[in-house]
Amino acid sequence: MYIIIAGGGVIGTHVGQMLANRKDDVVIIEQNRNRCEKIYAETGIVTINGGATDILTLKEAGIEKADIAIATLYSDTDNLVFALLAHSLGVSRIMAKMRHPDYEEVYRSAGVTTICNMIELFQNKIMMELENPCIQIITQIKSNTLLIMAQYPDNGPAEGISIADLSQISVFATDCVFAGILNEKSGRIIMPRGQDRVFPGDKLFLVVHRRQIPGIAAYLQG
Repeated sequence: MYIIIAGGGVIGTHVGQMLANRKDDVVIIEQNRNRCEKIYAETGIVTINGGATDILTLKEAGIEKADIAIATLYSDTDNLVFALLAHSLGVSRIMAKMRHPDYEEVYRSAGVTTICNMIELFQNKIMMELENPCIQIITQIKSNTLLIMAQYPDNGPAEGISIADLSQISVFATDCVFAGILNEKSGRIIMPRGQDRVFPGDKLFLVVHRRQIPGIAAYLQG
């Protein structure tokens, strides 16, 4: 895929490196010339020195052939301008970092298809670490739907427990989907079926409603 990233800060550079490692074609637009040179020297990613809210710079970057445009600029207003320009030039998938939640509807109106709410993600992470340290948020799917990782207790039965049996336990019975098992011994991830077993120390990947998390944490902590 051909992907344009607005902003060569920490987030933009790390996302660019991740995508380049996937063999995607990545271009980063960054206004600071020294940072542009540093990104190119350290990562090899094509960088364009210019403003990501300037239509001529976007055209130089090849915005009209981009599959995805990603906004990682500091301010919501700059990210919105970039998104509007990308949308008007035919980019179908636009992702944006959002600092203030009041901008969400405006981002949607600007054609943004994926919004990363930085404040909400940070708040969720802090509260999860304080209240449920045995559970890690992987990503927020919707406002109340999360992909989490949780460790099955080390003192669980040595023979393990099947997904079918685990799903009958009340905290897993509703608003919870078993998405994966990371086996502690083999390091292998499996997409679970009913008879697959979870053993002590294994990691469970679950798609859950936020309200299920305290009950799941209490069960896992025994």
